[in-house]
Amino acid sequence: PWKLYIISMYFTIYTITSVGYGDIGPKNMVETCVAIVMIVISGVSWAILLGQVCGVVAGLGEEESEFRSMMDGLNSMMHDRLLPQGMRLRLRTFFLTSKLAHRRAHRQQRLITVMSPGLQGEVVMMLNQQWMAKVRIIRRVMDVARDTTDNRCRGYWMSFLVDLAMKLETMIFSQMEAVGTSQTLFILMRGLIAVDDGRRIYYKGCVWGEDFLLSDSSLAHPYEATTLTYVELA
Repeated sequence: PWKLYIISMYFTIYTITSVGYGDIGPKNMVETCVAIVMIVISGVSWAILLGQVCGVVAGLGEEESEFRSMMDGLNSMMHDRLLPQGMRLRLRTFFLTSKLAHRRAHRQQRLITVMSPGLQGEVVMMLNQQWMAKVRIIRRVMDVARDTTDNRCRGYWMSFLVDLAMKLETMIFSQMEAVGTSQTLFILMRGLIAVDDGRRIYYKGCVWGEDFLLSDSSLAHPYEATTLTYVELA
């Protein structure tokens, strides 16, 4: 009877692991037992390998899955609240447009925080040099950090610039929205915006509100603006 059980186990394992019966099979009990052991080991190894591959693929699409879940929630909200089609289109367009902006900002900050202080300073300067050079007070800090021969002082100034860049908050605006808050520095990362009642058009890398340090906002330049396209501000 034990031979019948071994043959039954052999047949069951072959069927479960989908190895296939093939044209060549074991001829005696020893070969059958060896085949059972080899099939079990190879089947478990293959299952572990597939699990690791699926885990890597799932990890690569984690951000995409989160975004799709958010879009599903948005669609459910719009359906429950019976929002008009025009509003639904605007909301979907806004979320799709801001998708890359939020993903890029969060990923960039996460990567910079794990760098060494020296690399943080270099990377921050490379990424933000364009707009930092347009703000007078920050440009002076950059010049001091670059010209000083004291490594300790240079480290302090670079740490200040890194902390400043890490405190930036990304904001997304749709078309024809009013933008502007007193005593606030605005950096245009993407899009077009009209400032000073449309007399000036700003594009990527432009800065306004440089006089944000003034305690009397009446002395500051006009800060109200209107978005002409989908805009990404910091």
